[in-house]
Amino acid sequence: MDNMFATFLQTAGLYDFKEICEDNITDLIELLKGNVKISAYCKECKQERVFSMKPIEYYFETGPEGNEKISCASLGEKIELLQNMIFSTKVRQENSSVEEWKWINWQIADTTRLMKLEYICSMNEEHHLDYIVLATDNSMMKIGQYPSIADMTFPELDAYKHVISKEDRKELGTAIGLFASGVGAGSYVYLRRILERLVYQAKEAAADAIDNEMFEQARVAEKIKMLEGYLPDILVKNTTIYGILSKGIHELSEEECRKYFPVVKECIYQILGMWESLRKRQADEVALNKALNAITTSIK
Repeated sequence: MDNMFATFLQTAGLYDFKEICEDNITDLIELLKGNVKISAYCKECKQERVFSMKPIEYYFETGPEGNEKISCASLGEKIELLQNMIFSTKVRQENSSVEEWKWINWQIADTTRLMKLEYICSMNEEHHLDYIVLATDNSMMKIGQYPSIADMTFPELDAYKHVISKEDRKELGTAIGLFASGVGAGSYVYLRRILERLVYQAKEAAADAIDNEMFEQARVAEKIKMLEGYLPDILVKNTTIYGILSKGIHELSEEECRKYFPVVKECIYQILGMWESLRKRQADEVALNKALNAITTSIK
C-alpha cells in the first residue's frame, strides 16, 4: 500500500517533519490503525522483510465521574471518528461553530503528542523496527528510529563491494550516517566527492574513447554527458546532480538537503548498480566460456 506517512517514516532523516492535513489524514489513520505494511531490511534476519505495525491504542476513563473504569480503543479509529463527526469539511460547513480543521481534539492530544510506531517482522515477531514521532499542532516530526537508517542502509553497500573502492564505501557510509543523524549539508560534501571519483573511474573505463584534454577542461556536467555508455542513462540525461550537491553545500537549507538526500544517494547507487550488473555479466560470460571449453575438450 502506498502511504505517504509510511514513506515519510522510512525515508526521512531525524527532525524532518510532515504536515498533517485533511488531504492526507486518511493515510495517517490507516497507519495508526496498523493497516499499512512496509518492506524494509531486517537487521536480525539480515534480509529484506515485510513488517506490520501494531495498532496504537489509547486509554481513557469512563463513567459519570470520569474515574470508574479505564478502557482502551484504537487511536486510528478514534481519529477517524473525530474526522467524520467534527472536523471534516462537510461537517464544518454544516456547523459554523467549528472554524478550523484539526486532526485531533484535546481528549487524545496527550496520546498523540509522542507516539511509538512499532513494526514487527513477518518472519520473527521478536524482530522490531521502531519509530518515534512527535506530533504537535498539524505536523509530525520524526525524532527517533531503531535500527537507524545507517544500520539498515549499510548492508545495501555489500551488493556493490566489487565495484566500489574502500574509500568511497567508507565515505558513502559517513554520508548516510550524517543524514541518519539529521545532518543535511555535511552529508552532501561526501556525496559530491564520491560522485567526482566515480566520474573519473568511468573515464578510466572509457580509456581512449574520450579525449583526455577535452575531458579535463570540461565542467562536471559536461564530463557526465561525455561518459554516455559508461554511466547510467538517467544520470547522463539529468546532469544536474552535481549542481544539486554543490548548491546543497553552499546554499540550500538543512531541511532542503535532508529532503533531497534519498534521491541524490540513489543516483550514486544507480552508477554502482550499473557497474555491478556489468561485472556479473562479464563473470557469467567467463564462467560459461570455461564450461564450453571444458565440454569441447572432453568430446574431442
